[in-house]
This record gives sequence, C-alpha cells and structure tokens, in this order.
Amino acid sequence: MWRLFLPLIRLFLKTPQQGAATSIYLAGAPEAAGVTGMYFASRRPKASSPASRDPATAAGLWQVSLDLTAGIAGALDPVLR
Repeated sequence: MWRLFLPLIRLFLKTPQQGAATSIYLAGAPEAAGVTGMYFASRRPKASSPASRDPATAAGLWQVSLDLTAGIAGALDPVLR
C-alpha cells in the first residue's frame, strides 16, 4: 500500500533543507534581527492560528511543558549554575 501512496505523499513533503530554510534565514538575515513574537513560514511572516493567541491554551501548554520538564530541569540545575 505504501508503494502506491508514497509518490503522492512526497509531493506534499519538504526536504530537510527546505524545512530548515526559514529557521536558517531567521537566524542569520540582518533584516530579521530583532524580530520577535511572529510566526514565519517559507521565510515570510504569516498569521498564526486563532488557537495560538488564546490565553487559556497558552497557559495550558505552559503548564504541560512545566510538568513534562520538571525532572529534567532538576537534573540540569547543577549544570546550569
């Protein structure tokens, strides 16, 4: 089944180089210096989804992140000091 669908699926996938292009651009482009708080896709600013701007969703994600990294942060504390 994969043999049948893989060529079609590949039409919608990016290569690793294409996937990294926006991050590399933002890390090194002088015109992107100081730009924060924006969502980018294909090296251009894009509007993020409404859910990304929902304070309750952001608070929930923050809490889940704290919960998932609690053990890691404690283990790294001596290293970070």
